[in-house]
Amino acid sequence: MRPLLDALPEPLLLLDLQGGLLHLNRAAAQWLGVAAPDMVGVAFHTLCADAPDVVAAALHQGARSTQFSPARLTLKRSAAEPCRCELARVAATDEHPAGLLIRLQPQAVAANRFLALNERIDALSREVARRRAVEAALREQGEWLHVVLRSIGDAVIATDAQARVVLMNPVAEQLCGWSEALARGQPVTEVFCIVHGQTRQPATNPVQRVLLERRIVGLDAQTLLLARDGRELPIDDAAGPILDADGALLGVVLVFREISERLQAEQARRALEQQLRNAQKMEAVGTLAGGIAHDFNNVLGAILANTVLAEEELASDHPVRPRLAHIGRAGQRARELVRQIMAFSRRQPQLLRRQVLQPLLEECTALLRSTLPASAQLRVVLCDEPLHVLADATQVEQVVMNLCTNAWHALRGSSGRIGVTLDVYEGDAPDGLAAGFGAWQPGRYARVIVSDNGCGMDAQTLQRVFEPFFTTKPKGEGTGLGLAVAHGIIAEHRGALTVHSTPGKGTRFGLLLPLVDASGGEALPLALPAPAQALGRGQHVVYIDDDEVLVATVEVLLTRAGFRVSAFASPRAALRALGTALADVDIVVSDFNMPELTGLEVAREVARMRPGLPLIVTSGYLSDDLRRGAHAAGVARLLNKEETYERLAALIVEVLVPR
Repeated sequence: MRPLLDALPEPLLLLDLQGGLLHLNRAAAQWLGVAAPDMVGVAFHTLCADAPDVVAAALHQGARSTQFSPARLTLKRSAAEPCRCELARVAATDEHPAGLLIRLQPQAVAANRFLALNERIDALSREVARRRAVEAALREQGEWLHVVLRSIGDAVIATDAQARVVLMNPVAEQLCGWSEALARGQPVTEVFCIVHGQTRQPATNPVQRVLLERRIVGLDAQTLLLARDGRELPIDDAAGPILDADGALLGVVLVFREISERLQAEQARRALEQQLRNAQKMEAVGTLAGGIAHDFNNVLGAILANTVLAEEELASDHPVRPRLAHIGRAGQRARELVRQIMAFSRRQPQLLRRQVLQPLLEECTALLRSTLPASAQLRVVLCDEPLHVLADATQVEQVVMNLCTNAWHALRGSSGRIGVTLDVYEGDAPDGLAAGFGAWQPGRYARVIVSDNGCGMDAQTLQRVFEPFFTTKPKGEGTGLGLAVAHGIIAEHRGALTVHSTPGKGTRFGLLLPLVDASGGEALPLALPAPAQALGRGQHVVYIDDDEVLVATVEVLLTRAGFRVSAFASPRAALRALGTALADVDIVVSDFNMPELTGLEVAREVARMRPGLPLIVTSGYLSDDLRRGAHAAGVARLLNKEETYERLAALIVEVLVPR
């Protein structure tokens, strides 16, 4: 206040509340005839001609009001002129306590000037307090913002308008390899260095784009961050401008995150999608196999049955019998092929028996040696320990022969080597595990490795090698089902297939089958009960099938087995006969897949017309849906169509025995 008091023309004195003199302005020092510095600290009553108690009472009265009040005091001065005083309380501030302001006036003057001065002092004090509160709030807000930025899970870098680093949170420090103290003031391109993931060429820094375009921009999906310590981190996210209230560009905020886990998850998802597509392809082929199996089995059933009937009618030394035997063996082999196709589609139960694996491989390799040309060397190494597995011998031999044949073809007529080894595998999931075998089950496995040093396969071919109908052989030389069928067979054996191949260096297939205890008994799939030994005794059988050849064949078979047979090629004709002419029928045997009515529809009609009359349904494809439908329709038994000759008569006897 001293400069302000010195600038005023009135003589003014500033006292503390105890009456000590704090300051005299120039006008007061001149009027009193004293030097202002000499008067600081002097008691005010020494300047007055009045008694000290009178002066103290006047000062006390003046300290009670912020408005000037007159006091009758006479001040000493060289001229000994009486002087009129006016007193007012000066408000306290943060830096100074309250005081008294005394105006010396020879004449009475309105006190409004001093009131204005006091109000000005109050206003200044309030402004100072407001500004200090704002500064404290800004400090608190800045500290809060800093805590928030350091708590964000993403990396954050803030720059000024010249693209220099102003702030980095801990995540950004960890990813970039720079501390905030070291990075502050550095160009952002030095701290945040990015390149394209594929080309490794420098990428446009998003901060520079924001400064040019004044909008939010994103990073390229294949961006790599080159950390200060040499790490290469895939990152993703965006940068945006920092604008003030007037829209002026103050800087850029860059937010990014490492996406290694996301990329790995995407790769795993793509791998699962590829496995799903492969599984769907195999499912489609399995559905096709199930659809055609019925027709194949009709034909095979007729061939096999008529072959046996013809052999029974010929003398044992008839020259045609060997030819019929060849036909019978070919028919049996065709039936096995149909079963293998069904196994590939995972719709046919395997005939798994406990057996040693070495003899199967010895038989396969012996057959292979007799067919390989001299230019192809076959090397077989089998472990000495007997390895017991649950396996369908025919199908395992088929898989091994298929792999060996493919190895031979991979040599492309030139000299080369084919290797077959057998050992024990135990450990984690093997490398090169083919898709479609589910989660790896720890345990001990018998491992058969078939290898060659032929042409090999590239990555694209290797990816499709188990696809149905995919083949690299010339047109007309391959069906593309060999490895696909092998895939289905090994899956049904609860095993696995592995494959490794390098173009120009060869291929190695691994076949893994779970080892079992050699002391256990055989493990067989669920099958029909053993047929009764007795044959027919004149029971009346109604046989229905839309295949006329099979109708005639089965009629002869059942007649020879001791049954009376009424055979029909039309299910509707059979039902009409059951409703009118045929009153003494003991059992009905019906095909399932027929154009007029299905076997299940026939079963429901028979149950309605003749409650309690047993019925057997035959089909070339016994699906789960058929089994459920047969149970609901009250079907007594289901029979594989290709087993008609071997099992139908015994199965009829078995169903009729309880009656």
